[in-house]
Amino acid sequence: MESIPSDLKFFATSLPSSLIILSLAGTNLSDESFPMDFSCLSMLKELRLDNNPIVSMLHIVRSLPRLEKLSMENCERLISIAHPPCTLKVLSIKSYSSSLTDYKNSLRKIIFDPEMSPLNLLGASKLLSPTSFEIDGMIKIQPMAGVEKNLLHRLGWKNLEFTRERRLGTYTTRGSEGSQTQMYYEFGIFSTFFEGKEMPNWIRRRSKGPSISFTIPSSPKKVHGLNFCSVLTLLSLYRTRFFVLPKIKISNITKNRTWIYDHYIERVKLDGKCLTLLSHWMFGPDEMKGGDQIAITVISQSDYQLIKSCGVRLVYDDETIEEEDVLGYYKSWNHIIGGDLSSFQLTTGEYILDNLQYMQDTNKSYSCYPPFTNDDPSYKESGLKLSPKRGLNKSGCNKISITYMITSGYASFEIFQ
Repeated sequence: MESIPSDLKFFATSLPSSLIILSLAGTNLSDESFPMDFSCLSMLKELRLDNNPIVSMLHIVRSLPRLEKLSMENCERLISIAHPPCTLKVLSIKSYSSSLTDYKNSLRKIIFDPEMSPLNLLGASKLLSPTSFEIDGMIKIQPMAGVEKNLLHRLGWKNLEFTRERRLGTYTTRGSEGSQTQMYYEFGIFSTFFEGKEMPNWIRRRSKGPSISFTIPSSPKKVHGLNFCSVLTLLSLYRTRFFVLPKIKISNITKNRTWIYDHYIERVKLDGKCLTLLSHWMFGPDEMKGGDQIAITVISQSDYQLIKSCGVRLVYDDETIEEEDVLGYYKSWNHIIGGDLSSFQLTTGEYILDNLQYMQDTNKSYSCYPPFTNDDPSYKESGLKLSPKRGLNKSGCNKISITYMITSGYASFEIFQ
C-alpha cells in the first residue's frame, strides 16, 4: 500500500469485503486516529500494524471474525493487549531496536480469553517491563506495595511492610533496572526477595545450610501451601555485589515427585551482604499431605555466594478464612503445580519450572540442572502445547490457548529474544 488517505473512515469502508491481507504498517496511526469500523472486512485474515504509535490493541481488531494473524512489531508505545480475537493464530510483538533507551513505555499486560484458539505469540523482551507486567496464565510481576493485604494474609505472609519501601536492582534477559521490592508469580509459586539476613519470625522450622528435610505431620487440616525461605550471603563484597538467584528443588519422596524452580529474575544487586528469598508454593492434597516425606534443596549458581540457612512453614486451608478466595484467579492458571505441567516434565521425571526456557529462541543446554537431575535430561514431550487459562469450550473440553513448538531444545514461542 503506497499511501493511506487522510479520511480513514472513508478509507476503511471503501475496502473490498473480500480483502484477506491488510497492511497499515508505518502509517503513523494512533489509537485516536484509527478507523472506527472494520465491519466490512469480514474475510480479513492478516492485519499488519507495525511501526505505529499504538498504545493498546485497538478494540476494532476484536470485531474481525476471521483474523488469524496480527502483527504489531516495533510499536514502541504499546502498553497492553487485551482479549485478541479468539480466531487469532499468530500474534507478533517483536522489536528490532538494539537500544533499551528507545523505549519510553513498556508492554505491561497481555490478556487472553479462555476460548482462545491455539496461538503462537512472538515477542521481544525490550517491550516487557521487568518491574511490572503480566502475561495472562504465564507470569505476573507487581510491586509489593500494590499487593492486596488479603492475598498476603492468604499466603501466610506477615509483617512484611518494610519491604514496600526498599529498592534493589534486578537483571533479566532484557537488561538491568532498579525497582521497588516486587512480588512474582509463575507456576503456582509466589516469591519476593529483599535485603537482610533474618527470616520472618513465623518461619519456625529452620536448618543451617542449603537443605532441609521433614515429614508433614498428620492433621485433619488440608495443606494448601508451603512457605520456603532461604538466606544468601556474599563471600566477598570486593569481587561482586550481585546475587545470582538460586534454583530451588522440592521433592515429595513419598509420592516420587520433584519440582525444580528457576526464577524469572536472574540476578539482584544490593548494597548489603545478605539476601533473603521468600516463596509460597501452592500445593494441594494431591501433591502433599500428612505423612509425606519432603526434601528441599537450594543450590547457589555463583562461586561468590553461599546459602546460609533455609526454613519452611506449611499453610493449611483453615489457617485463614476469607469470604472470597483471593487465590481464585491464580488457581485458574493452567500451568501451575496441581495443574498441567506435563510439557515441563523431563524424561527423568522432574518438572523444570523455568519460563525462560520457553521464552528464548535458543539451544540452551539443560546440563545446568545437574546435580538436580540425571545427566543430559530432555523434555518428555517433543511438541509443547500449553493453555494459559483453564477455559472450557461449549462441549466442556479443555481448549488450548497458546501453542509452544519445541524442536531440538528450543522454543519457537519467543518473548525474550
